Amino acid sequence: MVAYDDFFVPRVLLISDGEADNSTWQTPLQVAIQQKIIIDVVALLSQDERGRKTLEEIAARTSGSFILPGDLAKFVSEFVQLSKKKQATKVEDVILCLDTSGSMSENYKGSTSKKINALKDAVLEFASKKLAIDPRDRVGVVVFGTHDVTKVDVLLRPGPYVRENFQRVVEKLKAQNGTPLDRGLDLAIRELDLINKRARMQVEILQPIRSIQQFPNQHGTCGYCAATGKPQPDIDAANWSFYEGVRKVSVFRCPRCGIVYHGMCFDKHIARGSNNGVCYGCNSILGVDPNLQVQTPATATSSQASADLLLMCPGCNEPLPSGARFCAHCGMKIDAAHQPVATSAQALTYQPGMEVPMGSAAADSLYNPDKETLVTCTKCGYACQAAWGTCPMCDEPLPKS
Repeated sequence: MVAYDDFFVPRVLLISDGEADNSTWQTPLQVAIQQKIIIDVVALLSQDERGRKTLEEIAARTSGSFILPGDLAKFVSEFVQLSKKKQATKVEDVILCLDTSGSMSENYKGSTSKKINALKDAVLEFASKKLAIDPRDRVGVVVFGTHDVTKVDVLLRPGPYVRENFQRVVEKLKAQNGTPLDRGLDLAIRELDLINKRARMQVEILQPIRSIQQFPNQHGTCGYCAATGKPQPDIDAANWSFYEGVRKVSVFRCPRCGIVYHGMCFDKHIARGSNNGVCYGCNSILGVDPNLQVQTPATATSSQASADLLLMCPGCNEPLPSGARFCAHCGMKIDAAHQPVATSAQALTYQPGMEVPMGSAAADSLYNPDKETLVTCTKCGYACQAAWGTCPMCDEPLPKS
């Protein structure tokens, strides 16, 4: 069972002076806390700092960052620092919540620049730098400026970054009257639509493509390579098997949007050694058919219906089920050149919640593996052989053993 929070991080980036008309902003703040939304704050304070406590509380209670910028250049650079992902392996849903109240026409503390001008520069700079990190991240924009509900508005629905769209947003920004912070936060939370997303989360099962003849003109492009600018070859007859993944599948297709992936790109960069990941075309959660799922020591037990022999991974001596094609403990691909060897005992009898031993004695196997040192990748948590140097899932340099 997959969940929204396994793959996505919801965030609101609030740029404001914090000079709220009343204290009713506490109500949407409680909703954000309940829905586990991170609210990062850039405080464009007035000279007397009268909105500071409000903004500090919002950031602190949602585990967000609080930035108090100096001059304009410093403001933009510090704001863009918020583009760093809160959790490097997850996709982010981000709403920019912008204060366009009358006080935003003043200079902010420590600068000769007007707050509204700083805000405009930040929107374009942030969006440009933010989405260079992960094309699957989605960014939307809401503004609040007067008691008039028509001035609490969605300027951009959450979606992929298109510079022209953000340019149009910036052109609409101007200082208004009043500061309905409560309505601004409430609108940002509603745009994230987390209750609906969490309730309707489901896995789209990837379609394995078995032949290049299934492509028009016998040619295709990997969606991951295209989205990230990776210099990988297109999908054609000459390269058909070159990017076969650990599941012995050369190409997968998303059933929802039709985007295709090299098998290796899905395994290494999207599923990252597991069986699920987020599509680069439609943000669906992608999964694979049960007979293509990679196995881990925790799942290498018999089912209630059968009792297969456990196998020993030839790379790290971990137990694997008989149909395993990949060891998720050490990363070894199970193929004709790397065959697992059956143990002398049957798999453990299935019991819900049972703990499976994290390895078997070498004496149980006909294969006695080398004692390679395993280290854990500090970025994605994958168990790797130290001799690899870099993690095969995320390309992070491995710690020295």
